Amino acid sequence: MAATHNPMRASTPPPAVSRTTIHMSGLLCDVYGLEELVAREKRPSAVSCLWLHHPRLRAKEDMEDIASRVISRWEEKSSSSSSSSSASGGGRALIAVAFDQQNHGTRTASATARDSWREGNKTHALDMWGMVAGMVADTKGLLDVVEGYVKMELGQRDGEAAEGWGIDQHLVLGVSLGGHSAWQTMFREERVEAGVVIIGCPDYMGESLLLRRRRLHAHRGHVVVRALLSDRARLSKLSTFSAQYNGASFLGSRDFPPDLVASCLRHDPKGILFGTGAVPAPDSLTTEDNAEEQKRLGGVLDGLRLHGKKFLVCSGGEDKLVPYAMSAPFLEFLTAATGTWYRDAGVEVENKVYEGVGHAFSEGMVEDSVRFLVDAVAGKDVGGVGAGEKSKI
Repeated sequence: MAATHNPMRASTPPPAVSRTTIHMSGLLCDVYGLEELVAREKRPSAVSCLWLHHPRLRAKEDMEDIASRVISRWEEKSSSSSSSSSASGGGRALIAVAFDQQNHGTRTASATARDSWREGNKTHALDMWGMVAGMVADTKGLLDVVEGYVKMELGQRDGEAAEGWGIDQHLVLGVSLGGHSAWQTMFREERVEAGVVIIGCPDYMGESLLLRRRRLHAHRGHVVVRALLSDRARLSKLSTFSAQYNGASFLGSRDFPPDLVASCLRHDPKGILFGTGAVPAPDSLTTEDNAEEQKRLGGVLDGLRLHGKKFLVCSGGEDKLVPYAMSAPFLEFLTAATGTWYRDAGVEVENKVYEGVGHAFSEGMVEDSVRFLVDAVAGKDVGGVGAGEKSKI
């Protein structure tokens, strides 16, 4: 396996927060914050759970830093805020759960299958998609049982610590590969109310358009406008990606077969909303002439049960592995829609691009993530997330 840059490196050590490994439904899950929950002066009345999705070629242990920072900040806030506790209980507690992505860490089956095309893995698109979709499916399954497992663990230590509360809020944070799965988790799991996407992409495959719709090249057939995997195919110089025709033959080829295209249409955010077509310019959907398309998209978004969800999307301005340009069309659409014709759904999108940052979970991203997540947890008990002002830097 080729060496890879670790996007999770931190320049300062995180605060000390407890970690307990619990077997849940066949998966080893690191649960952060249980000792802090038990040590509270009063038993919590509710618990929020943050799900952590790690990058490709990393493992669940890499998420300890951000878990510790978020939980430590929440403990500081909740202990000093009079609104976070009441006479009847100890307010809200926060825990975080990390587990290995498929074919990573304790779940490794093939090291080669984690590699990219450039590193010799011919099934890179299929393998990585399996990891992304698998992480979402595993998270959805664990949401069903996490409270029971955590209460069982706490009951063995202190029976009272497992009583009087329930997990009533779920959040997600993912980095790189975990960012891709965080996007899908937000779109596919209604119980996850707030999400942080770090250097991830909502468009896995790209766009295939008829020439009469996009006259980009003088040839017959289809045109592919690059997104995450189609751009990676171009850079890897795959024979199935024709540079002459801008990758018109890529989608549906052996490197991105039809069943993978079909899966993207069912599960990837951009594919769900726009299929293999282009993401329209944001301004084009704000006019009365596009009322029918607004109605169609609004119906799809309603079906995904995005109402009230909060997004923080952090991208590196100099990221070469997951360039912001691959996410920009979808993000600009989502930001515009939720700020205009779809505003009544209460969806909030905070889109931030960090100049000079490559494929990394930078200190600025860490601080913004901690702030956003702590605000989201605090907002659960007051009816809003208060994610701060929307901005792009």
